[in-house]
Amino acid sequence: MRHKCAALLLSMAMLLATSPATAQQTTGEITGRVTDTTGGVLPGVTVILRSNGIAGIQTTITSGEGLYRFPLLPPDSYELEYVLEGFVTLRRSDIPVAVGQVVDLNVQLQVGGAAEVVTVTGAVPVVNAASTAVSTNYGREWVRNAPVRRNSYFDYVNSAPGISATSNVGQSSGAQSLGSSSNENLYMIDGTNISSTPWVAGDVVEQVEVVQLGASAQYGNVQGAVFNIVTRAGSNALRGDVNFYFQNDALTGRNTTDEYDNGRPYYRDTYRDLTLQASGPFVANKLWFFGALEHLTDFDAQPGADPRFPALNEARKVFWKFNYNINQNHRLMHGYHDDYYWIPGTPTLFTAPETITLSHGHNPTPNIVYTATLTNALVMEARYSGYFLQSSLDPNMEGAPRVGTRYEDVATGAITGVIDEWRENRSWRNGASVKFTKFTERLFGGSHDTAFGFQYMGQGGKTLAGPNDTITTVNGVPVEGTTRLPYYQGSTASTWGIYIDDTFRYKRATINMGIRYDDSNAAFPSLPFVDALGMPTGEMSPAVDSLYRWRVVSPRLGFSWTLNQSGATILKAHVGRYYSELSANDFRPAVPSITPAYSFSIDADGNRYDFVETSSNANLSIDSNLKAPYTDQVMAQIEQQLTPGIGLQVSYAHKRGHDYSGWKDVTGVYELVPYVDNEGIDATGETVMVYRLLSDPADRQYLLTTPGGLYSRYNGVTIQLTRRMADNWSAVGSVVFSRATGRLPSSARATASTTQTSTPGTFGQSAAGPNDYVNTEGLLVGDRPVVAKLNFVYQLPWGIMAAANLQYQSGKPYARHVRVPDLGFPTPPTIAMEERDGSRRVAPLKLVDVRLQKDFPLPGSPMTLSLFIDMMNLTNDASYQGIASNLGTSSAFGVATNFIPPRRFQLGTKVQW
Repeated sequence: MRHKCAALLLSMAMLLATSPATAQQTTGEITGRVTDTTGGVLPGVTVILRSNGIAGIQTTITSGEGLYRFPLLPPDSYELEYVLEGFVTLRRSDIPVAVGQVVDLNVQLQVGGAAEVVTVTGAVPVVNAASTAVSTNYGREWVRNAPVRRNSYFDYVNSAPGISATSNVGQSSGAQSLGSSSNENLYMIDGTNISSTPWVAGDVVEQVEVVQLGASAQYGNVQGAVFNIVTRAGSNALRGDVNFYFQNDALTGRNTTDEYDNGRPYYRDTYRDLTLQASGPFVANKLWFFGALEHLTDFDAQPGADPRFPALNEARKVFWKFNYNINQNHRLMHGYHDDYYWIPGTPTLFTAPETITLSHGHNPTPNIVYTATLTNALVMEARYSGYFLQSSLDPNMEGAPRVGTRYEDVATGAITGVIDEWRENRSWRNGASVKFTKFTERLFGGSHDTAFGFQYMGQGGKTLAGPNDTITTVNGVPVEGTTRLPYYQGSTASTWGIYIDDTFRYKRATINMGIRYDDSNAAFPSLPFVDALGMPTGEMSPAVDSLYRWRVVSPRLGFSWTLNQSGATILKAHVGRYYSELSANDFRPAVPSITPAYSFSIDADGNRYDFVETSSNANLSIDSNLKAPYTDQVMAQIEQQLTPGIGLQVSYAHKRGHDYSGWKDVTGVYELVPYVDNEGIDATGETVMVYRLLSDPADRQYLLTTPGGLYSRYNGVTIQLTRRMADNWSAVGSVVFSRATGRLPSSARATASTTQTSTPGTFGQSAAGPNDYVNTEGLLVGDRPVVAKLNFVYQLPWGIMAAANLQYQSGKPYARHVRVPDLGFPTPPTIAMEERDGSRRVAPLKLVDVRLQKDFPLPGSPMTLSLFIDMMNLTNDASYQGIASNLGTSSAFGVATNFIPPRRFQLGTKVQW
């Protein structure tokens, strides 16, 4: 036994030394054992695999243990045929394979003539004993018929159990999963790690996999969920579809009153979305293509906002994918996506139109993947991928000035003047990887799927920013302000990692053991210094090759145990450590090319005086021993197959996050002093201990470090019921009961619309210093005690299809704040007067979205015409996602803003062939 272990370890080491790999998962797998009716294994059985998604047919022969497997299968429905002389031929049809799924398909052959054929349709277990993770898959039926906005893949992701969109207003580009922050997720499209930036069109998506708990060691630099998006691909059949979606104000309801919106309800200016998809063969069984185009125009105005100046959201997207089957064992795939976009901020009752920003640009995203079946037991995947973002930030209102003065009134919540800053940005991310997966039929009494991997990823960006002067007013009277000259800001980060991940199957047990090592480095490039107009002066900032490094080891262990002979009941558990990605954005504020920021006071005549430097590259530094944030995760789950097509999952998850980054004033001198909370709305009269700055504000020095006191805790129970598509209907229903507590950088000075993040931001910096610790320990800003969802599709007679997407989510919590004067800060710091305990929350989200569709086959043609209506927010819920101000001294405190759109009827048509 000792020699076998040594040989195995040596083999692993040799593969790791010669073969980089990563965890980009875009395929599934079918595996199983063939026996006779007495349970005896049958070697030598010919197993034939057919599908529209693969070139020709694939065949394999069962081993001496009766085992067979088909790896690297694109998501599709498959047919398998089992042939052996002396036995009746068995045909299994309609076997669905989802992305990331291992379908364990054990069969029995009956004695008889091979010319006899028995066909069995479907009958794949709805529980998954082959995986130790908690995940949800959305297949083709839901993706193509879901009554969601379809602006991007986020609209599908946000339908998954326990997932909460960062916003249900405007364009959401992030999500939270089971207590994790929005920056802690991993977003992948066809295996490309895109960190959520490119928005692939909804009609391009083939399948969605959401891995929420128990991700294997193949996934690195992720503390939250893994969102795995697989796009459509070509085949030997010429197929396609054209889709058109239409909304206008006449099809839009109203969910606010005159008292709130001053006679300006939600206004739908324009909504038109046209998509075109086509796929087929250039060369049958050899070279396939898929291509897509989209043009979206989505203009609207929030309640109370001026409808003459709606938010101008527009997108023009292009996508293509080529699949080249070199031969049965070697394949090549190339994909490309680009999104020419215009994404506005959200106008509200309190914001002047000229203060709303418009982000616009495009993001070329190429990838190329080579897969090879080297032997019956060894497969390999190599890839290059990346994205290259070019973007600008300008006013949303046409003709509004880019440069000027911005006014923010702390008494009324009104914002006037100009946008807060203009920007020109270039960001990029790319990587190369190779993965080997070795199947061992028998070792230590069972079979093994062992993955060996190495991956490299680089990321970075360069931004020219022009902050506008911001004046703080009280009931229209200027009292203070901030100013800063334009500057370049940029940073780079790189990560390489290796892992070994083994899935061991023995009788009724599946054990997944993995460990990965990641080495990440942070650096500053050399950047231009610029003048007051943003023009380069000819001088450059010094480059820094290594600011800090993270060298981390992530062990993970999971198991799955089938509790009964029928395989209907499965117990799963997982424990693992998950480290954060080293993001180039986290340390960017300290780059030497940044200009100083100043605060100032304003006298009665409007003159500026008492300028104090509040931030500059001279007073920001980075701890070379900065620690890597991590989350320890523990999960237990029971799966029960209630009927052949219905499965129940009940899981418990506990997460503990530590070592989050923040800023620390290492030179300032502070003292704790009492402050009586006796001003503004809901003042309590209680005494709150706050920090007064005793030293000169200009002498403060801030260190990006691991300051202590930042942590997260999550406890949650998920109940999920899944009904696989059969008898014309499918459904996924879930409810999550949870509690997320701790203190994260986003906990300080947070409003109800603050996105929960664990990036350092400005926590502990000049705005409030150590006051960011006051009353910020409690519920996290993304805490939602109850998240319930139901998605279903039903195929009615007469070519009518009905689909529904129902959601309930508790509102996010917020706390009352006050700007406390006379604490020695250049401007009064905003400090929480109460803990975020859940007593104040925005309205819960209650959505009912329904689609009705009628199909009309066109006589004498392979085409089908479909007409449909999407009824979104059918109950006309008036949930709001934000408040105008979190300041108790403001008349706008707690006033609802960012309402979800009211009831809308979306008319659509599609032509398929």
